[in-house]
Amino acid sequence: MSVSSSVPAPVQLPGHSMPTETPECEGSTTHGISTPEPVELHTAWPGWIPLLVIVVMVACCIGFAVGRIFAW
Repeated sequence: MSVSSSVPAPVQLPGHSMPTETPECEGSTTHGISTPEPVELHTAWPGWIPLLVIVVMVACCIGFAVGRIFAW
């Protein structure tokens, strides 16, 4: 099924201009919300510390699971 009729053009009133489309990167609702990250946060944690925390947590979980298997 197809529609052969065209969509009518919007009517422009005298003295009024048609609004232009806001560019995607300049949305009016998001203007000024994004703030740059402070430089101090770039070096707040070395990259290996979060990885070490994850490894310790995984090791504890695996150790607990293995311990439960062999527990009397």
